[in-house]
Amino acid sequence: MKKTVQSHGLRHMTLDYQRWLAAFVIVAATLGAMTLWALRGKETALHVVSQFKTSDYPIGIVGTQDQGYALTAAGQVFALRGWTSQSEGVELGDNPTSLTLSTSGKYLLVSGQRLTLLDDALRQKWSRTTTAPSVVEQAVFTVTGGVAVVYSFLANQSRQFVTYDLAGKYQDGYTVPDFGRGSQISLAHSGMLVVTLESGTIYTVSPQGKVIAKFTVPNPDQKLAGLVTVVDDSGTRILAGYGRSVSGAPGPLPRYLFDQTGKRIAQIVATSDNPGLRALGNDFLTFGRTAEIFDKDGKLLLSASKLNFNTIDASMSDGECALLFQEQTTSQTAVYFLGIYDMKARALVRQWSTAESDEVRVFQLPGMRSALALGSGFSILAP
Repeated sequence: MKKTVQSHGLRHMTLDYQRWLAAFVIVAATLGAMTLWALRGKETALHVVSQFKTSDYPIGIVGTQDQGYALTAAGQVFALRGWTSQSEGVELGDNPTSLTLSTSGKYLLVSGQRLTLLDDALRQKWSRTTTAPSVVEQAVFTVTGGVAVVYSFLANQSRQFVTYDLAGKYQDGYTVPDFGRGSQISLAHSGMLVVTLESGTIYTVSPQGKVIAKFTVPNPDQKLAGLVTVVDDSGTRILAGYGRSVSGAPGPLPRYLFDQTGKRIAQIVATSDNPGLRALGNDFLTFGRTAEIFDKDGKLLLSASKLNFNTIDASMSDGECALLFQEQTTSQTAVYFLGIYDMKARALVRQWSTAESDEVRVFQLPGMRSALALGSGFSILAP
């Protein structure tokens, strides 16, 4: 091998150049990341403040400033005292699907094969189901201080809407007819029910069972499929859109924002890279390659993306939105990036990254806390 001899001066200049180049690359990468996120504000790293082990996957994490609650897929509910220690918990079973906390922080709703109300000490107040086999499709605490639930019957595609008071006393209800496979429902905190048919027809129904409006989501030449409808917390805005083209070819995916009477408020243009729809409080999220958040009038509030990552989950609490991004990889282990955004400042304010082989979910919580749920437990993150 031929040896090359450099003078001391040239070697010194080369080292200086390499140091300068390395510094330039670091600065350029930092600026590039800032440009990619297109956000303002000073970013702060999150830190793990507590970790909890569970026997099954955590499917719900909620709480107040002082105390949290967690529900696992096996039906175990336990309290998180001060978000640092775990109570013994209770076993509910019933194949639960969701956990909801009342705005007062005094009651918990567990949905599954039954609907169960617990107090903040995890004492069961009541549990309800239907005489015919069914599951709880959705349940919410209503703005009137009660509980609204939709039971889905297993024998057909019909549903039963019921309201209870907090003592578990039946208040009102009606039957939702069998609209066939592919129909879906969304339940607002006002008690209004949105029923969406696979054909694109939408019904909005009052808590008393009166049809407020019937309207149709546009689908010219029937070129789109996979209709998804979400309703905001107030029940005054509905976002509807198709998730894919029938041909499978990439292209625009229009989303339509309606009020509860069927009046079109705005049209949002998305692409096949962003097929997901979700309601976040009184805002709406479209997601996939990019996460975009819109207000009740269809105005874009925030757009965020990360190179070679997809948005997979989101959660909102106290004016902050948590967006979870997953690396595009074929490996069993993927990198996840968690960004916390101040919705008022529209800025990335906190962040965290981790490599995991388990499926990851995020729950944004009061007190600037974030929970990352894995197959065997979850971590509480804070600044």
